[in-house]
Amino acid sequence: MLKAVLFDMDGTLGDTLPLCVESYRTCVEELGHSKPSAEKVVSFFGLNDSGVLAGLLGMAPDDPALPIGRFVEVYERLHPALAPAPFPGAVEMLQAVKAAGIRIGIISGKEHFTGNPTIRYFGLEEFVEWRGFGLATHNCKHERLEQVMQEWNLRPEELVYVGDAPSDIELSHRVGVRIINAAWASTAAQEEAACLALKPDWRLTRFDELLPLILSL
Repeated sequence: MLKAVLFDMDGTLGDTLPLCVESYRTCVEELGHSKPSAEKVVSFFGLNDSGVLAGLLGMAPDDPALPIGRFVEVYERLHPALAPAPFPGAVEMLQAVKAAGIRIGIISGKEHFTGNPTIRYFGLEEFVEWRGFGLATHNCKHERLEQVMQEWNLRPEELVYVGDAPSDIELSHRVGVRIINAAWASTAAQEEAACLALKPDWRLTRFDELLPLILSL
């Protein structure tokens, strides 16, 4: 019996990957550096906000001089134009999942600096019971899955993770958790082959397919 669903955020609950990429590019440029390519920004994804920004600036993520506040300001400034709302139906989907007695959490590579504002901006706060954010040193989603299983006293078969990236599939399977590969974002086609090669338990290309699948598990 399914007891919990853990969601990724970027590309899963909202089409926010373009916002993330452009926020880093704009921030670095406004700091007086050459504007990095989207490919360079994406190469650091999996790390949290501090880790990505540090990589782009050639700094240590724990350097007190890292301008994380500037990045957050840019992110929040661009949010209304680049990611004005979650995917259509996301709020209603979460309402239905919660009404079914299934617990809801977020596991994202983002840091609280940007994860919490997006949850709030999208109007998802009332549904999200647990939040697990990323680290600056490595992609830690498998560790967050283990953490929520321990805190909620769940077995791997009692939860499912919903995420869009190839790493989401690999790290979920590493700890025995089933994964629904979210392939409905504008960026999904870029990683289709990599995701399919990792054999997700399910791969959905339409957001409206998600709720029926969750309620059937």
